[in-house]
Amino acid sequence: KIMHHAKYDCLALRAADYTVNGLIFDTLIAARLVAPDWQSVGLKDLSLHYFNEPMLSFKEVVSQKKLPDFSHVDLKTATEYAAADAHQTMRLYPILQKEIDHQAISELFYTIEMPLIPVLIEMQEHGIFLDVPSLEATDKRVSSELELIKTKISAILGDSQPSLNLNSPAQVKELLFNRLELPKVETRKGGKGSTNVEALQELSHLHPIPGLILKYRELFKLKSTYIDALPRFINKKTGHIHSNFSQTAVATGRLASSDPNLQNIPLESDYQPPIRAAFKPDSECVFISADYSQIELRVLAYLSQDELLLHSFAYDKDIHSQTASALFQVPLTHVTSEQRQIGKRINFSILYGMTPYGLAHDLNIQFSTAKEYIKNYMAHYPGVQRWMQEVIEQTKKDGFVRTLWGRKRKIPGIYEKNRALYSEAERVAINTRAQGTAAEIVKIGMINVAHALKEKKSEAQIVLQIHDELLINCPQKEALIIEQLIKETLESVVNWNVPLKVTTRIGNDWHEVTK
Repeated sequence: KIMHHAKYDCLALRAADYTVNGLIFDTLIAARLVAPDWQSVGLKDLSLHYFNEPMLSFKEVVSQKKLPDFSHVDLKTATEYAAADAHQTMRLYPILQKEIDHQAISELFYTIEMPLIPVLIEMQEHGIFLDVPSLEATDKRVSSELELIKTKISAILGDSQPSLNLNSPAQVKELLFNRLELPKVETRKGGKGSTNVEALQELSHLHPIPGLILKYRELFKLKSTYIDALPRFINKKTGHIHSNFSQTAVATGRLASSDPNLQNIPLESDYQPPIRAAFKPDSECVFISADYSQIELRVLAYLSQDELLLHSFAYDKDIHSQTASALFQVPLTHVTSEQRQIGKRINFSILYGMTPYGLAHDLNIQFSTAKEYIKNYMAHYPGVQRWMQEVIEQTKKDGFVRTLWGRKRKIPGIYEKNRALYSEAERVAINTRAQGTAAEIVKIGMINVAHALKEKKSEAQIVLQIHDELLINCPQKEALIIEQLIKETLESVVNWNVPLKVTTRIGNDWHEVTK
């Protein structure tokens, strides 16, 4: 069904190939759970890895022959391709099943990953409606601004007939460092003489053109990646976009969206209407969004059992103001909005293993100040510091880290003597434990919501998952009832001493229900 609706006009062989006894789904997900991060889990790669037997690839039978799609493959080749897929899957299944038992991930596989498959199939099969005229209105404004930026740059340079290509790094370098003679600043990722975002931000303090180039790139990406590209994904038969959701693409267990990636659609835009406003519910329906509030911080509170974090969430305190109060050593009532914003950024940075150097760069502050912030944070939340150290020590002992439901991620870098590589391994271990557990909560929530909607005999349907947020297409007449059902279902996924909190919104497009 997925292949038929999302990409191909027809070919029962290809669709059947992907649903043979449900085993291919089982096999690929099982392979991701038991394989190292570096190992590809495509069926062809698994056949080569376990049996040393190459298989016909899609590229060989379609792409290299320049065929429009699989329906144009001759019957003999198509049969060989599909039969090999089914045969190798049957051989791989018992091997990977034993690995699942051996690696103690049966609960994760059978109670989360496998029950999620029909939910994802329904999401992909239903898709989401994109209102092209709304997108075209945004395109006009963005295109006009792009032309205006080029005109401004030409006026500054005094060029009456500009030929500068702002999308060419070579031409931008020539302009900045030769013609304008700006200094070649050192950046963390691009090195000296880079024209990346960091370099352009630095140079924008010295000359107006780098800032204009930054704005141009931002708008050009908006136009090329979303405004121009999204309509090409509309299925002619359904009129909807059918994104693919993968359970095997992200090492932490988060779902990934592709063709197109709908998890990266910008939240806001200076240009009206925003891109998200072009995504609309079906006729006589509304969107309901359900967003887990601070899910990863709540997971951190549960895993670390830090007393102050537990108290904050139990009594619905403002965790960001509380952190800011500790960082700046001021009473809670005296925390400014700017200080709260810093507290918020540090709360989430800790989960990603932020170092003093990284925090200093992120907040544009002195290294010593960043170091003091982290020191104050750890003193304020000693349970978090203790938990982080326990995760690192356990990872050193095992060579891998586990989420709460048992997902394993091998971390060989934990044995590195190189300090930078070792620090990265520490960061990955901490982040995987927290983010991976949060991802599992969201997946269980999706399964439970889908089940609750069916029990209610509702026509409401989950259409998107954006990490800690669900977007549901719901008939307008039952929106209020379903909104409450979704909220109650998601908030009762776990029975912890940390309450889960879900914010819901109802609206007529995706932008209206965006947090």
